[in-house]
Amino acid sequence: MNPVSELIIGPSYLARGFGLLTAPGLRRYVILPVLVNVVLIVALMGLLGWQLNDWLNAWLAGLPTWLAWLEDVLWWLGMIISTLAFCYFFTLLANLIASPFNGMLSARVEKLHTGHEPNSGMSIAGEMWDGLIGELRRLRYYASRAALLGLVSLVLLFIPVANLAIAPLWFVFGAFMLAFEYLDQPMANRGLPFDAKMQRLYERGWRHLGFGSVVTLATALPLANLVVMPAAVIGATLLYMETDYPLIDVKTGHDSR
Repeated sequence: MNPVSELIIGPSYLARGFGLLTAPGLRRYVILPVLVNVVLIVALMGLLGWQLNDWLNAWLAGLPTWLAWLEDVLWWLGMIISTLAFCYFFTLLANLIASPFNGMLSARVEKLHTGHEPNSGMSIAGEMWDGLIGELRRLRYYASRAALLGLVSLVLLFIPVANLAIAPLWFVFGAFMLAFEYLDQPMANRGLPFDAKMQRLYERGWRHLGFGSVVTLATALPLANLVVMPAAVIGATLLYMETDYPLIDVKTGHDSR
Protein backbone atom coordinates (compact mmCIF):
# COMPACT_ATOMS: atom_id res chain seq x y z
CA MET A 1 0.00 0.00 0.00
CA ASN A 2 1.16 3.56 -0.65
CA PRO A 3 2.11 5.88 2.27
CA VAL A 4 -1.15 7.85 2.13
CA SER A 5 -3.27 4.71 2.40
CA GLU A 6 -1.08 3.42 5.24
CA LEU A 7 -1.34 6.74 7.08
CA ILE A 8 -5.14 6.74 6.76
CA ILE A 9 -5.50 3.16 8.02
CA GLY A 10 -3.60 3.84 11.26
CA PRO A 11 -6.25 5.96 13.05
CA SER A 12 -8.94 3.33 12.48
CA TYR A 13 -7.26 1.06 15.02
CA LEU A 14 -7.78 3.55 17.84
CA ALA A 15 -11.45 3.80 16.88
CA ARG A 16 -11.69 0.01 17.05
CA GLY A 17 -9.96 0.12 20.42
CA PHE A 18 -12.59 2.50 21.78
CA GLY A 19 -15.30 0.24 20.38
CA LEU A 20 -13.94 -2.77 22.29
CA LEU A 21 -13.52 -1.09 25.69
CA THR A 22 -16.71 -2.66 27.01
CA ALA A 23 -16.36 -5.99 25.19
CA PRO A 24 -16.98 -9.08 27.37
CA GLY A 25 -13.69 -10.41 28.67
CA LEU A 26 -11.91 -7.05 28.38
CA ARG A 27 -13.80 -4.79 30.75
CA ARG A 28 -12.03 -5.88 33.93
CA TYR A 29 -8.65 -5.23 32.31
CA VAL A 30 -9.75 -1.72 31.29
CA ILE A 31 -10.84 -0.45 34.73
CA LEU A 32 -7.40 -0.15 36.37
CA PRO A 33 -5.71 1.67 33.44
CA VAL A 34 -8.63 4.13 33.41
CA LEU A 35 -8.21 4.76 37.15
CA VAL A 36 -4.49 5.36 36.62
CA ASN A 37 -5.35 7.90 33.89
CA VAL A 38 -7.82 9.76 36.11
CA VAL A 39 -5.36 10.08 38.99
CA LEU A 40 -2.48 11.18 36.75
CA ILE A 41 -4.50 13.72 34.79
CA VAL A 42 -5.82 15.35 37.94
CA ALA A 43 -2.32 15.40 39.48
CA LEU A 44 -0.50 16.71 36.41
CA MET A 45 -3.11 19.35 35.60
CA GLY A 46 -2.97 20.52 39.21
CA LEU A 47 0.83 20.75 39.14
CA LEU A 48 1.42 22.01 35.61
CA GLY A 49 -1.64 22.74 33.53
CA TRP A 50 -2.97 25.88 35.16
CA GLN A 51 0.49 27.51 35.26
CA LEU A 52 1.42 27.05 31.62
CA ASN A 53 0.18 30.41 30.34
CA ASP A 54 1.89 32.29 33.20
CA TRP A 55 5.16 30.44 32.58
CA LEU A 56 5.06 31.22 28.86
CA ASN A 57 4.37 34.91 29.48
CA ALA A 58 7.15 35.12 32.07
CA TRP A 59 9.57 33.44 29.65
CA LEU A 60 8.62 35.78 26.78
CA ALA A 61 8.98 38.82 29.03
CA GLY A 62 12.66 37.97 29.38
CA LEU A 63 13.34 38.05 25.63
CA PRO A 64 15.78 40.73 24.43
CA THR A 65 14.18 43.58 22.49
CA TRP A 66 15.78 42.48 19.23
CA LEU A 67 13.72 39.26 19.41
CA ALA A 68 10.42 41.03 20.11
CA TRP A 69 9.23 40.26 16.59
CA LEU A 70 9.28 36.56 17.50
CA GLU A 71 7.04 36.90 20.56
CA ASP A 72 3.76 35.77 18.96
CA VAL A 73 5.43 32.91 17.08
CA LEU A 74 7.24 31.76 20.22
CA TRP A 75 4.05 31.87 22.31
CA TRP A 76 2.20 29.57 19.91
CA LEU A 77 5.21 27.30 19.47
CA GLY A 78 5.63 27.14 23.23
CA MET A 79 1.95 26.30 23.72
CA ILE A 80 1.93 23.60 21.04
CA ILE A 81 5.20 22.00 22.15
CA SER A 82 4.16 22.15 25.82
CA THR A 83 0.87 20.44 24.98
CA LEU A 84 2.68 17.73 23.01
CA ALA A 85 5.19 17.33 25.84
CA PHE A 86 2.32 16.97 28.32
CA CYS A 87 0.65 14.32 26.16
CA TYR A 88 3.88 12.40 25.75
CA PHE A 89 4.98 12.66 29.41
CA PHE A 90 1.51 11.70 30.60
CA THR A 91 1.42 8.68 28.30
CA LEU A 92 4.94 7.59 29.26
CA LEU A 93 4.19 7.83 33.00
CA ALA A 94 0.76 6.23 32.71
CA ASN A 95 2.13 3.32 30.69
CA LEU A 96 4.98 2.85 33.14
CA ILE A 97 2.59 2.62 36.10
CA ALA A 98 -0.08 0.58 34.32
CA SER A 99 2.31 -1.60 32.31
CA PRO A 100 1.38 -4.91 34.01
CA PHE A 101 -2.33 -4.26 33.43
CA ASN A 102 -1.76 -3.10 29.86
CA GLY A 103 0.24 -6.24 29.18
CA MET A 104 -2.62 -8.40 30.43
CA LEU A 105 -5.12 -6.38 28.39
CA SER A 106 -3.02 -6.80 25.25
CA ALA A 107 -2.67 -10.55 25.86
CA ARG A 108 -6.44 -10.86 26.32
CA VAL A 109 -7.09 -9.00 23.07
CA GLU A 110 -4.69 -11.32 21.27
CA LYS A 111 -6.44 -14.36 22.70
CA LEU A 112 -9.79 -13.07 21.45
CA HIS A 113 -8.20 -12.36 18.06
CA THR A 114 -6.36 -15.67 17.53
CA GLY A 115 -7.66 -18.00 20.24
CA HIS A 116 -4.18 -18.16 21.82
CA GLU A 117 -2.43 -16.03 24.43
CA PRO A 118 1.08 -14.83 23.53
CA ASN A 119 4.05 -16.56 25.11
CA SER A 120 7.22 -14.62 25.77
CA GLY A 121 9.13 -17.75 26.79
CA MET A 122 10.22 -16.04 30.02
CA SER A 123 9.29 -16.35 33.67
CA ILE A 124 7.29 -13.57 35.36
CA ALA A 125 10.51 -12.23 36.93
CA GLY A 126 12.20 -12.39 33.54
CA GLU A 127 9.36 -10.47 31.92
CA MET A 128 9.54 -7.77 34.63
CA TRP A 129 13.30 -7.42 34.19
CA ASP A 130 13.00 -7.38 30.41
CA GLY A 131 10.29 -4.73 30.67
CA LEU A 132 12.50 -2.52 32.85
CA ILE A 133 15.50 -2.86 30.52
CA GLY A 134 13.27 -2.23 27.52
CA GLU A 135 11.83 0.92 29.09
CA LEU A 136 15.33 2.26 29.82
CA ARG A 137 16.41 1.56 26.23
CA ARG A 138 13.33 3.35 24.91
CA LEU A 139 14.03 6.35 27.14
CA ARG A 140 17.61 6.51 25.87
CA TYR A 141 16.37 6.23 22.29
CA TYR A 142 13.77 8.98 22.82
CA ALA A 143 16.22 11.29 24.59
CA SER A 144 18.87 11.07 21.87
CA ARG A 145 16.35 11.79 19.10
CA ALA A 146 14.71 14.59 21.09
CA ALA A 147 18.11 16.23 21.66
CA LEU A 148 18.85 16.12 17.93
CA LEU A 149 15.43 17.52 17.08
CA GLY A 150 15.93 20.23 19.69
CA LEU A 151 19.12 21.37 17.92
CA VAL A 152 17.33 21.39 14.56
CA SER A 153 14.48 23.41 16.09
CA LEU A 154 16.96 25.93 17.51
CA VAL A 155 18.41 26.51 14.04
CA LEU A 156 14.98 26.75 12.38
CA LEU A 157 13.80 29.21 15.03
CA PHE A 158 15.83 32.01 13.46
CA ILE A 159 14.85 31.24 9.87
CA PRO A 160 11.63 33.04 8.79
CA VAL A 161 8.90 30.73 7.45
CA ALA A 162 11.07 27.67 8.11
CA ASN A 163 10.40 28.11 11.85
CA LEU A 164 6.78 27.16 11.16
CA ALA A 165 7.99 23.60 10.64
CA ILE A 166 9.11 23.24 14.27
CA ALA A 167 5.71 22.30 15.73
CA PRO A 168 4.87 19.75 12.96
CA LEU A 169 8.29 18.13 13.39
CA TRP A 170 7.73 17.70 17.14
CA PHE A 171 4.23 16.38 16.50
CA VAL A 172 5.52 13.71 14.11
CA PHE A 173 8.28 12.76 16.53
CA GLY A 174 5.87 12.53 19.48
CA ALA A 175 3.30 10.57 17.46
CA PHE A 176 5.86 8.02 16.33
CA MET A 177 7.15 7.58 19.88
CA LEU A 178 3.61 7.13 21.25
CA ALA A 179 2.97 4.48 18.61
CA PHE A 180 6.08 2.68 19.88
CA GLU A 181 4.88 2.97 23.51
CA TYR A 182 1.63 1.16 22.76
CA LEU A 183 2.93 -1.29 20.16
CA ASP A 184 5.51 -2.36 22.70
CA GLN A 185 2.78 -4.18 24.66
CA PRO A 186 1.99 -6.90 22.09
CA MET A 187 5.64 -7.12 21.05
CA ALA A 188 6.87 -7.46 24.65
CA ASN A 189 4.24 -10.15 25.29
CA ARG A 190 5.92 -12.14 22.53
CA GLY A 191 9.42 -11.66 24.00
CA LEU A 192 10.79 -9.61 21.09
CA PRO A 193 14.15 -7.91 21.75
CA PHE A 194 14.50 -4.14 21.37
CA ASP A 195 16.17 -4.22 17.94
CA ALA A 196 13.43 -6.49 16.57
CA LYS A 197 10.79 -4.10 17.94
CA MET A 198 12.44 -1.18 16.17
CA GLN A 199 12.56 -3.17 12.93
CA ARG A 200 8.81 -3.87 13.15
CA LEU A 201 8.11 -0.23 13.99
CA TYR A 202 9.87 1.10 10.89
CA GLU A 203 8.65 -1.61 8.51
CA ARG A 204 5.15 -0.11 8.51
CA GLY A 205 6.18 3.35 9.65
CA TRP A 206 3.40 5.27 7.89
CA ARG A 207 0.67 3.09 9.39
CA HIS A 208 2.22 3.41 12.84
CA LEU A 209 2.58 7.18 12.38
CA GLY A 210 -1.13 7.46 11.56
CA PHE A 211 -1.98 5.47 14.67
CA GLY A 212 0.36 7.50 16.89
CA SER A 213 -0.97 10.79 15.50
CA VAL A 214 -4.57 10.11 16.43
CA VAL A 215 -3.47 8.79 19.84
CA THR A 216 -1.60 12.07 20.44
CA LEU A 217 -4.67 14.13 19.52
CA ALA A 218 -6.97 11.98 21.65
CA THR A 219 -4.64 12.30 24.63
CA ALA A 220 -4.99 16.09 24.41
CA LEU A 221 -8.82 15.97 24.47
CA PRO A 222 -10.59 16.31 27.83
CA LEU A 223 -12.63 13.22 28.82
CA ALA A 224 -11.35 11.22 25.84
CA ASN A 225 -7.91 11.12 27.46
CA LEU A 226 -9.39 9.26 30.43
CA VAL A 227 -9.87 6.12 28.36
CA VAL A 228 -7.36 6.62 25.55
CA MET A 229 -4.70 4.40 27.16
CA PRO A 230 -6.69 1.13 27.24
CA ALA A 231 -8.24 1.95 23.85
CA ALA A 232 -4.75 2.53 22.42
CA VAL A 233 -3.47 -0.75 23.92
CA ILE A 234 -6.35 -2.63 22.28
CA GLY A 235 -5.88 -0.77 19.00
CA ALA A 236 -2.11 -1.29 18.97
CA THR A 237 -2.56 -5.01 19.62
CA LEU A 238 -4.97 -5.32 16.70
CA LEU A 239 -2.61 -3.25 14.56
CA TYR A 240 0.32 -5.49 15.37
CA MET A 241 -1.62 -8.72 14.87
CA GLU A 242 -3.21 -7.68 11.58
CA THR A 243 -0.11 -6.04 10.14
CA ASP A 244 1.98 -9.14 10.84
CA TYR A 245 -0.88 -11.59 10.26
CA PRO A 246 0.83 -13.56 7.46
CA LEU A 247 3.67 -14.21 9.92
CA ILE A 248 1.41 -15.39 12.75
CA ASP A 249 0.83 -19.10 13.16
CA VAL A 250 -2.91 -19.20 13.85
CA LYS A 251 -2.63 -22.67 15.38
CA THR A 252 -0.12 -21.66 18.05
CA GLY A 253 -0.37 -17.88 18.01
CA HIS A 254 3.43 -17.67 17.67
CA ASP A 255 5.35 -15.32 15.42
CA SER A 256 7.11 -17.31 12.73
CA ARG A 257 9.61 -14.58 11.92
